[in-house]
Amino acid sequence: MKGKEHMIVGTTATATMGIGFLITKTFDSAVYLAPLIIGGFIGSYMPDIDSHNSKARQVFNKVLTFSIIAIVLGYMLGIALSVSDVLNFLENNIHNCFATVMFCITTVLGKLSPHRMFTHKWLGTLMFCGSVYLTGNIYLALGFSMGYILHIVCDRFSPRGKNLKFFEFKLPCKNSKNKTTITW
Repeated sequence: MKGKEHMIVGTTATATMGIGFLITKTFDSAVYLAPLIIGGFIGSYMPDIDSHNSKARQVFNKVLTFSIIAIVLGYMLGIALSVSDVLNFLENNIHNCFATVMFCITTVLGKLSPHRMFTHKWLGTLMFCGSVYLTGNIYLALGFSMGYILHIVCDRFSPRGKNLKFFEFKLPCKNSKNKTTITW
């Protein structure tokens, strides 16, 4: 399936679930609907971070590049934060920082793997969904997990994914024969 098709499936499923919550009055308000749908949108793209032409990979590369440029420019212009400022921020937001770092590490591991290896296996799924859960927003985590898992299910039932083995253990940086694929 193409990225847009995965996005449509993930976003539609989470929006339908959110609307069902609203109808049954499980949600107190529609405010919780936005993180649910955004999570489904992002989660439906993330398993393809290992594909060179995926939207998730392109966006991650742009965010990473922008962050590095902002840090360098801030340092050059004297706007850089002091070490105590950074430590205070980390101390006050350690929970979200850990979740962000775990998500970034999992994303890098996914980018290093061949397509449909680490990100389409149980270990990658648990690491991605777990890192989003650690942010503390249960609706974002629910939407992300639903979008992510639906992506894998849709891949499994597509013609090119019928041999996809979700419960196989593949480490990042290994190909389908479990050989290391990184070359320097």
